[in-house]
Amino acid sequence: MDVNVRWSDRVPYAAQVMVMCGDRAWLCEVTDLSEGGCGLFRPVDWGLEVAEIVQLIFFDLPGPAVVVTARVARVEPGSLGFEYHEPQTVPPART
Repeated sequence: MDVNVRWSDRVPYAAQVMVMCGDRAWLCEVTDLSEGGCGLFRPVDWGLEVAEIVQLIFFDLPGPAVVVTARVARVEPGSLGFEYHEPQTVPPART
């Protein structure tokens, strides 16, 4: 069985996102987005494991940001995968 089976297509996307977990945070670059999750380049000193719950903070300009709750779904040497708790638009937007 393919472990990368997804219920929605991933779209390549360049953006930045802040990953927050408790009092820890990492600024990351997005590789792709879908309605169900996103992929990020793995930053230096990454310290979370699969299944941890995080807040993903999407931003592009000064002002309000989009905050999405997600679960760490994949941790690989150069990349990370996240599964959103609720489906999102592509890119995630404030509603």
